[in-house]
Amino acid sequence: MFVFTALECEAKTIINQYKLKKENNRHPFSIYQNDKIILTVTGIGKVAMAAGVAYTLALFSESTLPILINVGIAGHKNTAVGGLFVASKVADVDSGKVFYPQLIGRNWPESCEITTSAGPCVEYRADCLHDMEASAFYEIAVKFSSSELIHCIKVVSDNEDSSIDNIQPKQVIEWLAKHELEIDAIFAKLQQLRLSITATELPEFNRILNNWHFTVSGKVRLKALLRQWRVLTSTEWDVEVTEYRSGKDVLRNLEAEVGRLRVDL
Repeated sequence: MFVFTALECEAKTIINQYKLKKENNRHPFSIYQNDKIILTVTGIGKVAMAAGVAYTLALFSESTLPILINVGIAGHKNTAVGGLFVASKVADVDSGKVFYPQLIGRNWPESCEITTSAGPCVEYRADCLHDMEASAFYEIAVKFSSSELIHCIKVVSDNEDSSIDNIQPKQVIEWLAKHELEIDAIFAKLQQLRLSITATELPEFNRILNNWHFTVSGKVRLKALLRQWRVLTSTEWDVEVTEYRSGKDVLRNLEAEVGRLRVDL
């Protein structure tokens, strides 16, 4: 399982809760781990988050269909500070890109849309969280895993009555510490889901590889998409050799078909 935070104070509770130890090797990011969890502190903003996710997943490239989680703080128009949410939708204000995490099963915390912008947002939209990293995290993470295993967990840090300028690291640690049990339950839920997904046989995977060329990252993406298709339909993805000219065409069309299934659900 991989956890990504922008700030050390966002990571502190998880580091303490799971007794993570800091990597002594020289890295451009602070990395903490035990035998089950790898946590990276990326720094603030979309560029830093994207770089941190890509670097970490390249460093630990042997991981297959990993669980990827962004934990952090976000603003909200009228929710009291300290409230916990998971993302039901992640939208990038600057690029217009939109992502839909898949909340499989029951007993999730309250969900909410997250909008990500390049700078701090103080003009809050109703019923929406505001942050500076979630969309970048998701855009890179989805290249390495399945949407069912990629999630954003956010604690409200500011609102119209409590300015973003008032946020203190000690407060962030306290807010997240109050949700230790909920966060642990999410981690456990995702570990069980991953076991069920990775146990799924994908006979079509090798057939597709025999007919089209894929890069290493393309093969990872193909397997993740086929697993998503299987989870959502309980069937193999039916593909004809004459339909597509290249591996990129296969990925593009499979991704579109999986996307339509999510909308239908």
